[in-house]
Amino acid sequence: SAFERNELNVTAGQEGAVARMVLVEAKELGSRSSRSTAFHRSMTVFAGVRQKVSDDVAGVHELPICPLHGVTLSFMQEFGVQNKTKVSAKEYSIGGLCTTVIKPLTMFKKGKLCSTSEEADSLLSYAEVGFRDSLRDIKKQPAFARLAMHFVSHAWRYEYSTFLGALANWDSHKGADVTYYWVDAFVVNQHIADSYPMEWWSTRFAQAVGDVGSTILVSLPWEDPIPLKRVWVIWEIFSAFQMGARFDIAMPKDTMDDFRGALINSFTTVQTALSGVDVALSSAYHKSHQEMVHDEIRRTIGFTKLNEMVQLRMNQWLIGAATKELQIMKQNANEKNKKEQIGLQDNLGRMLRESGNFEGAEFYFKDLLEEIERMYGKDHALALSCLNQLAVTLQKANHVEEALQCHRDCLQRRRRVLGENHEETLQSVSNLAVLLSLHRPMSIEIFEEARSLYSLAVKGRELTIGEKDPRTLYTLSNFARFLSEAPEPSAELFNESDQLHQRAVQSLKDLLQQGHPLTLSSLHNQACSWLDRCVFQKTCSAGGPIDESISQLRLVHKLRVEKLGKEHPDTQQTERKLQEIARIQKQFANSDANGADQGRLESFPSFQDFFQAHFEVVHTAEEFQQVRKYMHEGIVADLVFDDLLASGFIDEDGFMTTGMQPYIFLAHIITGELSQRKCEPEQDYLGTYGDTFVVAHNKPESDEMWHSSDPSWIGKASMSQRHRFLVFKNLRWEYFNVISLGLECGSQQALEALKEMKDAATHWVSQAPGWSKDAGFYLAAWPLTTVPCLHLHMVDLSCTGPSFSRLSKKMLLLDDAIRVLEAEVAEGIGVLPA
Repeated sequence: SAFERNELNVTAGQEGAVARMVLVEAKELGSRSSRSTAFHRSMTVFAGVRQKVSDDVAGVHELPICPLHGVTLSFMQEFGVQNKTKVSAKEYSIGGLCTTVIKPLTMFKKGKLCSTSEEADSLLSYAEVGFRDSLRDIKKQPAFARLAMHFVSHAWRYEYSTFLGALANWDSHKGADVTYYWVDAFVVNQHIADSYPMEWWSTRFAQAVGDVGSTILVSLPWEDPIPLKRVWVIWEIFSAFQMGARFDIAMPKDTMDDFRGALINSFTTVQTALSGVDVALSSAYHKSHQEMVHDEIRRTIGFTKLNEMVQLRMNQWLIGAATKELQIMKQNANEKNKKEQIGLQDNLGRMLRESGNFEGAEFYFKDLLEEIERMYGKDHALALSCLNQLAVTLQKANHVEEALQCHRDCLQRRRRVLGENHEETLQSVSNLAVLLSLHRPMSIEIFEEARSLYSLAVKGRELTIGEKDPRTLYTLSNFARFLSEAPEPSAELFNESDQLHQRAVQSLKDLLQQGHPLTLSSLHNQACSWLDRCVFQKTCSAGGPIDESISQLRLVHKLRVEKLGKEHPDTQQTERKLQEIARIQKQFANSDANGADQGRLESFPSFQDFFQAHFEVVHTAEEFQQVRKYMHEGIVADLVFDDLLASGFIDEDGFMTTGMQPYIFLAHIITGELSQRKCEPEQDYLGTYGDTFVVAHNKPESDEMWHSSDPSWIGKASMSQRHRFLVFKNLRWEYFNVISLGLECGSQQALEALKEMKDAATHWVSQAPGWSKDAGFYLAAWPLTTVPCLHLHMVDLSCTGPSFSRLSKKMLLLDDAIRVLEAEVAEGIGVLPA
């Protein structure tokens, strides 16, 4: 095709920064893929997109700013003592004090207090009164500050002294001289807060949560947290998540002591208590508020996605709490608490694994195994259990050879110590069979070994723990799935697989609820086996048997998103399978149209599968050059585009999406809908490069933990004490990552863009206060980054943290990327005609 380059400018951002959008128009599209169709359509819709962004940002500007003020704990305590007698015991809460005390103290007429809001000529927040009257707390400190240090989320009906007790307990562990808390009753003007539209809560308020940068949830009782049932608290947790604010939970001392005990002795109870989130059932004191927030959730993110986000945030906090408790126990280690410490570390490893943090789980299990074997010996029950957990973790992390070694070792030990038919021995038999079944390509020998192990595990479990035990049924489901993947499939194997699936799925549904993880695994396995049969029988057209597989996988995906989160490996596994079906159907349709062989299917259902088959990392110029070579072949680029489209990261017109689901925070920064307070003055250091680029920072908690050597933070925390992102102000899909840059605008333009990025980064670092002259510039290739928006990591190498050594090995130097683009231009690869 012949291309003609066009440049359009779009005004976007709170300060009206000009985002230079480089677009390309296809004159001869020929046979259009979804990528080329989007490319063609983008030229006609771009002006509309530009106007919409401009209108949206202008609308936000008209809304009042959310105050960022903070109040001291001492002042709130003194306030409670002074006003306790003014309310009944039932009304001694934030809500009661606000209505009875705060509102009457903030209504003025000609500078004096008045009786009603109707006669008042000035309605203020308590913070505004505090600033005006220079109020001080009992410690002689200013009662209010212009900028709060922590945002406090809470239920308004908490007894006031209980609420303060939770904050006091939290505050006692921080050691700060004075802390200012954002507490709505004291900070927000309560006379007009009820009149704010939902748009204010989803923009100005959410921005304030991000600007404060730290959110504390006052939560009790821990067994059944009240805040998780309140719609405003849910919205505040969501805002903290979206804005990347740090998150912590505060409880009164007695409640926290009970929680810490349960964390060690009743870990499952804690997980259950903190996982009971159903946003659709959340309520508010005012029914109109509940309906307003629920309508906004439906319009933007949806209840399912919000459940996922809140659940993920709570799980992250729980992992952090368990990690801290484990550190305390290790520092005070003694014979009395040794078994408790082992139990907690085992629980933490399992939780990290189930959350998808395999590296953190592997660290804790290996550390624990070494300690148990040293103390009790290799054949102790605790050692065998830990070795099994390590093997399962390595298996989930796809470290196949090491996992195989651990599984065989564990099986051998258990057979020797426990006997052939012991349940734990049979567990190892089943685990080894599962791992062998994942071997690709699968030989007849491996298939027969795994089949024999599965049969042994199923029969053994039926005899020892019963046919209806969930563990037996889970093994049965895996066995059925394995049979449908035989290297030499047959109708007999598929019939046997169907019978086993029916028994496993129905029994698990009867024993457990449909949304239980084991039931979902069995449903996923059954749908995948149905798909395998369709491929075998060449009946993959829509309207046929494959529809049953699609319907069941969609149900599993929906429930896994709700229970585990969209980013969880199990959820992504189901998502990839749905994408695979779409490609299979497309391939069959094309084969039918061309009279070609229906059995000739594409090898890779998604770009992630393609990438994993060809690459481990993209760290060198040679590796990046190979990725770019594949991208220029067209079909791989189409695979990437279709994946991004299916995930909602881009729209059909080829632009990165700026909605709430999925939430691409850098895209919101590009449009100006989101600004990071810490980075606002730093934009000036770009100089004239500010027309093309914007600077952003990592999540506040990731920045704060840059120095952490905790396994759960390594690879997640910022790479250095000074670490920033440099982002193109461009929403075209080719700017989602460096692997796609230039696929539309051409390699020459892509080379110029990367060179300008280097110049801008070099200039910014030279102007930014505190940065050393030793700076590193890194890019992460997709899918080795979870952020679908091209960004350069600017890292001060004079103060790197533990995450640097982990992440830098997976990243590409900007200079290497430039060299590869220079080679492309020199060889005429991807260069557009003049």
